Amino acid sequence: MTLHRRRLALLPAGLLAAPALAQDGPWPNRPLRLVIAFPPGGLTDVTGRLVAQRFQAELGQPVVVENRGGAGGTVGTQGAVRAAPDGYTLAFAAPSTHVTGPILFASPGYDGVSDVAPIGAFAAVGSIAVVHPSVPATSIAELIALARARPGQLNFASAGAGGSIHLAGELFKMRAGIDIVHVPYRGGAAMLTDLLSGRVQIAFDNLPQILPHVRSGAVRGLAVTSRARSRFIPELPTMIEAGVPEYDVTSWFGVTAPLGTPQPIVARLNAIMRAMVADPAVLAQFQQMGAEPLSMTPEEFGAFLRAERERYAEIIRVSGARVD
Repeated sequence: MTLHRRRLALLPAGLLAAPALAQDGPWPNRPLRLVIAFPPGGLTDVTGRLVAQRFQAELGQPVVVENRGGAGGTVGTQGAVRAAPDGYTLAFAAPSTHVTGPILFASPGYDGVSDVAPIGAFAAVGSIAVVHPSVPATSIAELIALARARPGQLNFASAGAGGSIHLAGELFKMRAGIDIVHVPYRGGAAMLTDLLSGRVQIAFDNLPQILPHVRSGAVRGLAVTSRARSRFIPELPTMIEAGVPEYDVTSWFGVTAPLGTPQPIVARLNAIMRAMVADPAVLAQFQQMGAEPLSMTPEEFGAFLRAERERYAEIIRVSGARVD
């Protein structure tokens, strides 16, 4: 046995089994890319940049945020999912990008659950059912009565077809037996602009984005979409309390990598995310945003994605939700 072979024999097996980590030096030795599949300015973009900043600080390499909107988040996510599994391309995950979009769109080009390496989830946000002040409804019951009196005349906005905000509206239609028209936008910022101006009348918007406008009176909050009341606005009833049975829609945010990304890379990124949501400074930011921290192992996040796929698939099937 040569001296070179003897040295190799003495190395731990794990080092010999991870060539992907040593192809061009220790990972990471160049910038990373985090694909956020929505335009800048909305809640998804804001929360995505929080985790990008933490990755950058902990890894010592730039983390470039790439906003690639389109088709409910499936355009940008497809590119990230199909990237090389080398730890340098990550996808920002939300219900629309990894769960509902691949179900609703005819040719998304990826699955979102079985073809990704789950890294972790780090935040959850509820939503508030709101109306523009011009809408003569001060409760969910009054809104249902108004919609029944004006079938097809009221509309509800979403930040993009296939997202949790869209399906919150579809679930409301299904459970309440009403006809309101979906108006999708290319991101939360554009949706909010038209909601505040009254161009659209109803929305089920994520709490961090809409809460300041509820507080200011720019929109009227009617109920929260989560199963339990929100500690950020406890005076609002849940949709269930307001008379809509079996109603529960909550958004969440996480990160995935392409399937086949080496486990040590996934583990390191997961550790950074879990430490992030234990940081008092980050928790203070979440408090200001109206977001709740989440902490999951990669395995737990994978199981969570599978459960979310089953739950939303049933909502889509029963409601008949579709995208044009």
